[in-house]
This record gives sequence, C-alpha cells and structure tokens, in this order.
Amino acid sequence: MKKFDDLMNVKNEIQNISASEAKHKLNDPNVQFIDVRDKDSFSKGTIGNAIHMDRAFLEFYLAEGSPLENKFFKENPDKEYVVFCGVGGQGTLATKTMQDMGVKNVKNITGGIAEWEKLTK
Repeated sequence: MKKFDDLMNVKNEIQNISASEAKHKLNDPNVQFIDVRDKDSFSKGTIGNAIHMDRAFLEFYLAEGSPLENKFFKENPDKEYVVFCGVGGQGTLATKTMQDMGVKNVKNITGGIAEWEKLTK
C-alpha cells in the first residue's frame, strides 16, 4: 500500500502558490478560484467568487461526456485556476488531477483556506 508521504509527493509535480500570492489574484478577471472542499464546508464560507467542485466528484466534473461534466473549463481554457481545500492535502491532489485531465494553468494554494484565513485576521 502507498504511504501518505509518497502520495503527497505530487506536490512536486504541480505549481503551488502561497495564500499571499493568491490574494493578489483575487480580483483578477482572468483567475478563477476553485474550492474542492465538501459542500458543507463550502456553504460556511469560501474565498471570493470561488466555484465549488467537491474533490470526491472532480474526475466526473472534468471528464468529457460525463453526466456531471462541468463545461466551465472547456469554455474558459485561458483562465488561471487557483485550487484550495481546508489545509492543503485535497487541494494538492485535486490540482494534480486537474493537470492530468488536461486543465492548463492550474495552481494550488499551499495550506489551503486555513492559510488564507491567517491573512485576514
């Protein structure tokens, strides 16, 4: 069975940005924030105009022809996507999945919304 550290090594295969770097992108119309936390966490608050894409269904949202396919990415191929979760793990894996499924210019906020919230306190 794969070890957790091996699983999280994908962080070296994706682009990571700090919460501070992400904050500078918040009002950029060419950037879309993606919240991959569960629906309950998303409903309690998110970052800016983030769209919700539950990590559990991410592959279904991205797969062409899927009944859950979200055409947002196909319709906005030139946007920059900034992914986040609670503390960074799911965001890391989601960013890797998105990258592997053909989404270009996707980045992960290191430390997730927890790091973001430290900036606003």
